[in-house]
Amino acid sequence: MTRTALCKSGFYRMALAACVGISLIIASNAFAQNPPPPPPPGAAPAPPAAEAQRVIVTGSNIPTAEEVGPNPVLDYSRADINKSGEFTTEQFLLSLPIANANIIPTSNNENGSNTAVGAATIALRGFDARATLILLDGRRVAVYPTGNNPGLVNVMFVDLNSIPQAAIESIEILKDGASTTYGADAVAGVVNLKMRHNYDGAEARIQYGNTLDKDSGEFDSSAIFGVGKGDTNITGVLNYYHRNSIANRDRGFSLTPPFLSSNASPYNLQLSSDVVGAAGGRNLNPGGTEFASAPDFTNGLAPANRYLYDANNRVRAAGGLRPGFNFNQFSLSLPESERYGAYVSAEHKIFGDQMVAYADGFYQNVKTHNELAAPATGSFQTKGQTRVALI
Repeated sequence: MTRTALCKSGFYRMALAACVGISLIIASNAFAQNPPPPPPPGAAPAPPAAEAQRVIVTGSNIPTAEEVGPNPVLDYSRADINKSGEFTTEQFLLSLPIANANIIPTSNNENGSNTAVGAATIALRGFDARATLILLDGRRVAVYPTGNNPGLVNVMFVDLNSIPQAAIESIEILKDGASTTYGADAVAGVVNLKMRHNYDGAEARIQYGNTLDKDSGEFDSSAIFGVGKGDTNITGVLNYYHRNSIANRDRGFSLTPPFLSSNASPYNLQLSSDVVGAAGGRNLNPGGTEFASAPDFTNGLAPANRYLYDANNRVRAAGGLRPGFNFNQFSLSLPESERYGAYVSAEHKIFGDQMVAYADGFYQNVKTHNELAAPATGSFQTKGQTRVALI
């Protein structure tokens, strides 16, 4: 029997690799010198070679759970705002299902939970207004000067009534509260108001509405104009809004509050009985004191003989002649409001998109009329505030 042993040295491996490489080189040269013949006439042409497109992927290399996806964003265009029929930015946002009851509505009355008279904002996801971040063109803006309910829990917010609806191009709402971009300011979400830019042409709009009782007319008008389609663009917006007030006494559901006040002044007075008698009133406790209260809708200007008197109890309290003071007779459910202002946006491309100079800002004057006197006098106190924001 003959046995042949092959040497397993590195020399033989190198020789084998060299032979294979030389064979491939010879085959490629032969293919280049003798290309395959062209297809015969009438044959279908060969399909063109596919060109690969460059794909750039940006993101994070940190592994996350499979359930993690893009943040949900709601986008409302200018057409959506117009179709809604709402006159103001606040009214449109409050009509969305994502808004909750913890909003700050346009209110006339200062109480323990609402001290931002005439201002309004939105709240998302069941939180109060502090947890919702409102941006203009992706940038933060100044908040309402006093906030709402000043004290241990002061709710700071952006006043939507100071932003004219006509100047808004679209609205983006980030519903997710876990955004690391905005931090704790946006625990409930983000509302980004994108203003009008690069508008070319002119447009005017006038709207009017009223209640079924014809007691609260609402008027809204705006004009939008813009010039430029090239390197320079200027856009301007003018707006005027006015709405009449609605009194609580004018609606059956708000005519009487759930509770009546027993501490109203000057409706629960403690007077000298002798002085009351000398003035023409009823002397129920000679030498002592008695309680008195002015008749309704007189603002304390009625003569003494028309006052209501009680010797032992306050007139407007439990056990008195009246169960309490109905403050809804002298308050408004919706204040009279007037707003007017302007918005301007300008942009100039110096070196194309590489260097762009831009500036925009708006001026808005907001006035709220609060009825303080009795209905018979019809006097009003005007509370006005002017806010200027340069972005």
